[in-house]
Amino acid sequence: MFSTSIKPKVNVMFEDLGKKVETIVRESSTSSEAINKITKLVSSELATRSKSILSDMLFELTDTLMETDFFSDVSKQNRFTEVNLRQEILSKYQFSPSATVDYKEASRKIEAIVAGGTVLLVGGAVEVGVVLIKGLTLSHLVPIPIGLLIVASIGAALADYMAVSPTRSKKAMTKALDDYLAQTKVQFIEWFDEVENYFDTRVEEIKKTI
Repeated sequence: MFSTSIKPKVNVMFEDLGKKVETIVRESSTSSEAINKITKLVSSELATRSKSILSDMLFELTDTLMETDFFSDVSKQNRFTEVNLRQEILSKYQFSPSATVDYKEASRKIEAIVAGGTVLLVGGAVEVGVVLIKGLTLSHLVPIPIGLLIVASIGAALADYMAVSPTRSKKAMTKALDDYLAQTKVQFIEWFDEVENYFDTRVEEIKKTI
């Protein structure tokens, strides 16, 4: 899987992100200020990085595909190119983070998707009509912006912190966010595995039409 090759880069990315988050918590005057800044930071950086990584992944997958025996015929390569699978995937998965930092609203949007009949698994927890958001992993690919998932998932992590830490100390918030980032790093990588699986599935479908 492509995710194996990006793990070192993702590790470095999350280490840097963790340091920035700690700085925000330390320098913020209130919990609300810290939450607002951190949600913007995480949403923006991961959404941007995901777009860059996915673009590289699609180029690599396509190049490898074109080297297979099936596509040794240039005419088949041309017909596959006409389908523009890369653009299909990039269009399906929007990368712009939420315009407003409102994780409660993000959670409601995802709950509405589930209520509408789409099976969505995020972080391994699903109930009918309700999604318990702990990360980014999807059981079935659906056109949900990764930025929206990030906002909703960090909101859930901070909601847990608010519930169990009435004093809302900076130390407790930092610990909650460290746990969130550690989990998100794993699921951020798994998200690319899901997209790669989708790519492979669509390739098989396209090959039948060529």
